[in-house]
Order: sequence, then C-alpha cells, then structure tokens
Amino acid sequence: MDESYQPQFYDVDDEPHGPRWLFVLLALVVVAGLAVGGVWFWLHRDVRVTINGRSVDIMYHSSLEDVYVASGVVPMPGDLYSISGNLIEAGGGERYSIVLNGTPLSDAEQQAYRIEGYESISIRDGGDVTEDSEVVERVAPPLLVPPDRVRAVTFVRQWGVPGVSRVQVGSISGEEILVEVVQEPQNCILDSVNPVPSDGRKVVVLTFDDGPSSYTADILAILKEKGVRATFFCLGSSVESWPETTAAIEAAGCEVMSHTMNHWNHYATTQEETYAETAEAFEVLRDYAGINTTVIRPPYGNWNEYCWRSSGGTMSASVIWNIDSLDWELPGAEAIIANCTTGVSSGDIILMHDGGGDRSQDIEALSQIIDKLREQGFEFITVSELMASDYRIPEEVARQYAPMPEGYEWPTEVAE
Repeated sequence: MDESYQPQFYDVDDEPHGPRWLFVLLALVVVAGLAVGGVWFWLHRDVRVTINGRSVDIMYHSSLEDVYVASGVVPMPGDLYSISGNLIEAGGGERYSIVLNGTPLSDAEQQAYRIEGYESISIRDGGDVTEDSEVVERVAPPLLVPPDRVRAVTFVRQWGVPGVSRVQVGSISGEEILVEVVQEPQNCILDSVNPVPSDGRKVVVLTFDDGPSSYTADILAILKEKGVRATFFCLGSSVESWPETTAAIEAAGCEVMSHTMNHWNHYATTQEETYAETAEAFEVLRDYAGINTTVIRPPYGNWNEYCWRSSGGTMSASVIWNIDSLDWELPGAEAIIANCTTGVSSGDIILMHDGGGDRSQDIEALSQIIDKLREQGFEFITVSELMASDYRIPEEVARQYAPMPEGYEWPTEVAE
C-alpha cells in the first residue's frame, strides 16, 4: 500500500444545500397551496338552508340579500292606504320580517347576519296599513230652498237649523268618512203665494212706495177722508229726512214696511251691499219712527233667492204687486185711475207712489180709485191684514215683525 494515500472524510454540514432544500421548499409550497385551496373551497362551499319551507343551496357565509336572490323570495313591505282604501304610498306600510330558527331578526341583525348552513329562515311580507285618523264633528249649515216661482208675497216658511255629524278624517289624505249623523240639518224654506182671503172676502190693498215725502200728508188726508187704510213702503233715507211723517202714517191707522235704504237695484249690488241696504233700513225705521218690521218691498221688484241669501236673516217676507198704476210714467190722473181699477181681483196689491218724484197725479187720482173699487165691491185692507187672511201664510209672518228665532241659522248657500 502506498503510504502516501490518505482517506478523505467529509462533514455532513459541509454538503451543498441547493437540491435538497429546493425539494423541501417545493413541498411546503404544495402543502400551503393545498391548505389555502382547502380553506378557499371550505369558505366557498355551498350549504343548505330552508327558506319558507323550501331547501335552497347557497354559498357559505352569504348575506340574507344573497339568500333572497338565490331563493327568488324577495321580502316586500306593505303599502300605505287612505281611510277610504286609496293607495297613498307603495311600500309605505309595515316593514317585512325575517325569522331565523324561530327568532325574529332586527334590521341591524338582518344586515349583519351571514349564512352558516342548515338554518331555517322564514320571510314574511310586511302588512298593509291605513293612515292615522281622528274623529271630529262637522257642522252642516242649512241651505236656502227658494220657491218654484215668485208671486206677490214671498216669505220664510221654515227657518234653518244647522246639522251636526261626526266624521273620520285621514291625517295624510284629508279624506272624510261619515261616522254618525248627530242632527240632520233643517233647510230654510221660502214659499211664495198670491194671497187671497180664505173666507172669500173681496179685498184689495193700496200700497205707496218711495216716501215719505211732502206728498205723504195729502195722501194720508184722502185715506182718512175715505176711511181707507193702506201700506207704505218707506225708504230708509227718506225716513231719516221725514221721521215725523213716517210716524204719522202709523198714527193714521196705516202701516209702514221697508223699501230698503236707498232704492238700489239689488240685481246689481254685492252681497254686502244688499245686506246693508236691508238691515240698515229696518234700523232706521225703528230708531227714527219706532216702527218694527221685517217685511220689505224690493226696489223695482228685483229680488231673487240670492238677494234673500244676502239679507242675512233680517227679513221674513218680500212683497211686490199684482197691479201697477204706472204712475211713475206720469201718464195723467185718468190713466192712473184706469190702471188701478181695471181687471182687479180679490187679493190684488196695487202699486202707487208717495215719493221719488212728482206725485200730484196720484193725489188727483186717489179718491176716484177708492170710489170705483168700492163700487166693484172691494174692501180695502193692509198688506199684513191680507197675509193674515190667507191660511197659507204663517201667523208670525202676517204680524209683519217676525225676526229669525234664537237658535236658528241663516243659510249662506242656495240649494240647487
């Protein structure tokens, strides 16, 4: 043996690292990949849940929103309706509810919850709701019911009383539903007749408009001489100027009623003006001459249901005429006599004037008018006496002073 040969020994720690550690690293990567993949597949696995009694597979840890999409069961809120059943807002009712394994979830819990698997979920739509409401009382005012046709005397047959009802009012819609009628309204009813004595008497009424004036005393003198009583429809503005003459009319046994304040055409006045013309004239008659009346003769005879409405309950009757003397045309005494004595029937009301212009022709004609009508068998009475003679007119209206009774209400609207 060659003594020069020496065996070689290596320390294992000195062996090269490359090939062996590369293998180990690769193995570790594979293991890690498998672990990560396993976790990924675990986290993304499908799990089974029960939705409203039906099984559905869905990815683990899905939200409830994902459950709705996968199951096709979309929870819906209820709608908001008015008290009469009209839709106010779609989805404005109760919110839907989610019950998990028998336990209801709050809104916050629904947002946070994630599917674990094998849950039982019940999805219930929200219920419809009706708006809030309150019950209040409503007052139904009476209506003014006009007569079918205007005749010589139009009067209040029945005064109005408001009705009361209880209604349910929607807080959002404002709709109203009748709950209970506490008291039915009583409408104010007007009637209109051509009065005739119920006992068959043959009567006629002389009336004078637009006074008092300087002619009134002469007319009163003739009436006194003939033993006739008449009715004078006085203007409030004239009464203010001739208060003593106005009082003298009643002192002579005749009667005074209103011709409104200023002789305006009330087809052309406002509601406020019509009321003032009516109410003020009654006040002037009372304050200046001590005369109480609620009866008017409308200027020009122009007075309809809307004028009645505007009067505000200050009057009880309106009186026009059947016979027009046409004295306002100043046709001469003979023409006035003929106009007042031709074709007269029992109960007729004759229109003449003691003011508003030259009334000398009336004074000249008056005595002959009285004589000729007496020759025809007529008796002279006043308007209030004529109304009292006809059973169709209420006694309180015939007394010529019939203010609206306490507890009643005057209509502000005319019945259709």
